[in-house]
Amino acid sequence: MTHEPGRLVCPLPRCRAVNSATAETCRACATPLRAWARLRAHPANLFNAGLQAARSGRTATARDHFAAVVHWCPGDAEARSALALTCLLLDDPEEARHHWGQVLTRRPNDATAVKGLAHLDSRTPEPTPATGVTVTESPEPPQTSESGQTEPAATE
Repeated sequence: MTHEPGRLVCPLPRCRAVNSATAETCRACATPLRAWARLRAHPANLFNAGLQAARSGRTATARDHFAAVVHWCPGDAEARSALALTCLLLDDPEEARHHWGQVLTRRPNDATAVKGLAHLDSRTPEPTPATGVTVTESPEPPQTSESGQTEPAATE
């Protein structure tokens, strides 16, 4: 917003008036310059609050902060990746997949999104619609009795 030391240029494209560095409002159009500066810093403040919440184990709060940043700044890849990670931690893999996919549409080689999606792809498969059963490990082979008969494997 400044072009010369000690001066503050109005952020509105139609005005661009030069104001003193301590001006509360623009002298030409009355835009609240200090409020504008606070507003522009708000996404960074939300992101930092999200990081702090995540570090203290308040994952849902962190997700909400990151979601707010993504709402304000949809192209912010770091915030979107942080949102995806918190969604994953809150057991919402589809939302995590969505956000990492969005990161990759803007930044195809984003390492965090690539690793996140690879992690999601390596997870245990979802139940199949036909049976509703998920196989997480190989079934035990049938047991052979002393008489040579095959018996079903024991189940727990």
